[in-house]
Amino acid sequence: MKKPGRRRPPGEPPEPLARREARQYAAWFRALADPTRIQIVTVLARASGPLTVGQIVAATDVTQATVSQHLKVLAGVRFVLADRRGTARYYRLNEACVGSFPTAADLVVGRAAPDPAITAPAAMAAASPPAATPSAASPPATSAPAASLPAPDPPDGVSIRPMASGDAAQVLAIYQAGLDSGEASFETVAPSWADFDAARLPGHRLVAVAGGSGEVLGWAAVSRVSDRCVYEGVVEHSIYVADGARGRGVGAALLRALIASTAAAGIWTIQSGIFPENTASLRLHERAGFRVVGIRQRIGRHHDRWRDVLLLERRTNLPGTA
Repeated sequence: MKKPGRRRPPGEPPEPLARREARQYAAWFRALADPTRIQIVTVLARASGPLTVGQIVAATDVTQATVSQHLKVLAGVRFVLADRRGTARYYRLNEACVGSFPTAADLVVGRAAPDPAITAPAAMAAASPPAATPSAASPPATSAPAASLPAPDPPDGVSIRPMASGDAAQVLAIYQAGLDSGEASFETVAPSWADFDAARLPGHRLVAVAGGSGEVLGWAAVSRVSDRCVYEGVVEHSIYVADGARGRGVGAALLRALIASTAAAGIWTIQSGIFPENTASLRLHERAGFRVVGIRQRIGRHHDRWRDVLLLERRTNLPGTA
């Protein structure tokens, strides 16, 4: 084994990829080595949300048995994830896997991985959490060059962009409305913009805006959980959606963009605390790949009663973190 950092003499062959990463990349390449699977992935990537087998069949003009078999292959390498809703299964892309794929190709052929600051789409370049407070209800990936598979589109008439200081009043108003609901956080008063700005990572703040008016419909942001370098890839997030914009897929679009943004920056864990009663937020996060990892019982008093908090996290399988 060559010592790390040793200068390679002229003529000596370079070191190969680590075996574990090579196996993972090979599995991805095999899964996509079929034109129908490429079509299925493209349909899922361009959809505004998860799709049933029937919807994929209608879009690809392929038989249901064939689509089901291809979905099984794609799910086997976790390129595609399945969510059960009642008796139906809904399929969506695993954005962590898809987003890492362009970097996998670059590494295999010996090119340097893309620079997230240069290649990450502008719409994914922002997002940040309140410091250790539950997340309100309304998906890694290293950077993706323009030729990569597109991320699912936000709802019609809605776009996702980086948060700007000019959004402050609307962002804080949505924040306060979420706090007033009593199910978003232990906090009861939104912070000043100065405090909000200081507590959240500048590279990961997103807003969803209405296409015509530019009205802010929701926001998402993350904060660091610790200053210790060992936790540099772990953040806590918050996501809030205006009352009138709920139920339209705004929260899901923000969460997908936040996942892409953080993964592009090498963040491997997004975590949050959610009240058990906030079922809409729990469903939103579960569909985006979050899982409950614990419960803090009677952890704090809120409006004169003790409340539990569910701890959720989502892991991004970046190369070298598995």
